[in-house]
This record gives sequence, C-alpha cells and structure tokens, in this order.
Amino acid sequence: MNTGSYKIDDYLKEVASKAPIPGGGGASAVAGALSAALSSMVCNLTVGKKSYMAVEDDIKKILESMNSHIDSFLKLADKDAEVFYPLSQAYGFKPKDEKEKSEHEKNMEKLLLDAAMIPLEVMKEARGMLDDIKFLAKNGSKLAVSDAGVAVSLLRSAVSGAMMNVVINLKYMKDKKLAGELLDEASELLENTMEKADTVYREVLEVLL
Repeated sequence: MNTGSYKIDDYLKEVASKAPIPGGGGASAVAGALSAALSSMVCNLTVGKKSYMAVEDDIKKILESMNSHIDSFLKLADKDAEVFYPLSQAYGFKPKDEKEKSEHEKNMEKLLLDAAMIPLEVMKEARGMLDDIKFLAKNGSKLAVSDAGVAVSLLRSAVSGAMMNVVINLKYMKDKKLAGELLDEASELLENTMEKADTVYREVLEVLL
C-alpha cells in the first residue's frame, strides 16, 4: 500500500473492507496529514497579505514545517501497514512443537513492539505540530481561522486514535517493563496534547461565535 498515491475514494474503500490493513493506526496518521494540510492552507492564505506582514516570516517557516509533517505522516501510514500485516498473520500461526512455539513467541514480541512504535511516532509527530497550529489560529488569516480549528481537531483525533493502537499492541507484550515504559510515554503525550489541543479548539470556537 502507498497512501501517498491513493485516491481518497480508493483509500476509504480499503479502510472499509475486511482486510487487516489499512486500519486504525494508518487512519490516525492520515488524520495527522489532513491536519498538517489544513494548516498549510492557512499559511498559504496568510502569506503575501499586507495585514499579516509582521508574521510573514514565521508563517513561511510553519508552512515549510507543515509540508514536512504531511510527508512524515503519509510515510507513517504506510509503515503502520507494513508492520501490522505480519502481526495479523502471526496471530493465526499454530506452532507444532515447543521449539516452534518459542520462536513464535519471540517473533510475536518483536512484531508487537514494532506495531506499537509506529503509532507512538504518530503521536510525537502530531504533538510537534501543536504550537504551530496554535500560532496560526491566533496570527493567521482570519478568513481561515475555522480551518485552524479543524486542523487542531484532526490533530486531536490523530493522537487519540494512535494511542489506541499503542495500547492494544503493548497489552500483549511479554516484556511488561518495556511495555510499561512505552505506555507511560504515550500516556504523557496523550494527556499533554489533548489538553492543549482542546484549549486551542475552544479558543477558535469562541472567536467564531
């Protein structure tokens, strides 16, 4: 699968199908990409306008950053499919003897870790956008303030959705110490990002009302 070359209707049909990929992890990454794309639109509607010359340099930097975020999220969506597919196949494997069982358990541990790390990266990528979206909501084109609000809403979805995929994969790991450490990291990202994203969303909504 290559999310970056998908037509949106084809992608949605794939998500809706009974195939194991793309799933929630990839969809969360796509939500992040949409958030970055909308943020880029706000930038493009702001750059070159006399009313916003004081922040033009900042907006241009954010635009460059958002374009990078779009690429990163699309790569993470593809990577999520790459790591989850072998895991989905491994769940159906029936070991024939103790040696095979031992090897299968080791393989499962690696696959589960890989499948947890990609959505964790989605969470980190999204968190790295939040301050820029907040800046755009306050300083970007007033004609696009609602789009900044939608961007932060999609960012929230990307983070909360990715968290689900972190948790479900860590849950089945045998290495509880490592799983616990990663869960703590993800939980901190979730709490911090959701709180700040909700604040930005409410601020934008108040402006619109």
